[in-house]
Amino acid sequence: MAGEFGAFIARKRLEKDIKLKPIAEKLGVSVTYLSDIIKGRRNPPDVDGLESIAIVLNLNDVERNEMFDLAGRERNQVSPDLPEYIMDEALPSARVALRRAKSQSLGEDFWQEVNKIIDKQSGGN
Repeated sequence: MAGEFGAFIARKRLEKDIKLKPIAEKLGVSVTYLSDIIKGRRNPPDVDGLESIAIVLNLNDVERNEMFDLAGRERNQVSPDLPEYIMDEALPSARVALRRAKSQSLGEDFWQEVNKIIDKQSGGN
């Protein structure tokens, strides 16, 4: 049975009328292997594979981020596009902030406020 990641890929393929073969070719896997991923019998691909899927499916930023989040959840890990940033040696405060937010059980309201601060910092981009 397809998990959320597989269901997302299947839905986007249908919306954009893209067959399995071009996705499998871009990933360098067989159509059968890709079908197993979509059906939830194999884990989603790594970050490079996910980037390849995003290109073939022509995903916008919102769709791409959703795909990464679903892949991470399916693997019971953080979204595959985030570990490099989180673990960057030059950003120890990012890890401190995440741990402090976790220890204080800060929820969605808190992170919405953080996003507003980031939007102000970046000029709303």
